[in-house]
Amino acid sequence: MNAFAEATTPAVFLDRDGVINVDRGYVSRWSEFEFLPGAVSGLAALQELGYRLVIVTNQSGIGRGYYSEGDFALLSTQLIDHLRDAGVSLTAIYHCPHHPTEAQGGYRQTCACRKPAPGMLLRGLQDWSLDPARCVLVGDKPSDIAAGEAAGIGRLFQVTAHEARYPAEAVSDLSQVVRRLKTV
Repeated sequence: MNAFAEATTPAVFLDRDGVINVDRGYVSRWSEFEFLPGAVSGLAALQELGYRLVIVTNQSGIGRGYYSEGDFALLSTQLIDHLRDAGVSLTAIYHCPHHPTEAQGGYRQTCACRKPAPGMLLRGLQDWSLDPARCVLVGDKPSDIAAGEAAGIGRLFQVTAHEARYPAEAVSDLSQVVRRLKTV
């Protein structure tokens, strides 16, 4: 692939808990990590469609003292290795350890990275020279959708059994995102 093609490759920004894995609240160990049905095959299919895969995840459990940055890094490495063994390559994982009221010490802050703020997305767009209009966001919470909208992401999907937060499209899982992207 030439440098121009790499620079114009779009990305799918994915929330982690509730999109890729079961959201059990403050998942911090591989033994707690359970992929949602079809998540790995959905990630592989998104990659096959030509998208970079970028995880953007609020991790206030770090700031709350439930687990450490090292715990998060280890889990992320295990996730990367597992996906690589399945033929899926993550471009990046961005996380926000902050919380404006519930975190401890320097983690207690209102920041530009905690969704619904778009900081993690803006960083990913800049780091990988991405055109936001060509990118996609998949999240399960209204804050994910708000962050995508604020970053100018071109297409927004909300994993939900209910109505999606406008302007997102409601989907049940990553396979439905893949089907909708194939029809464009």
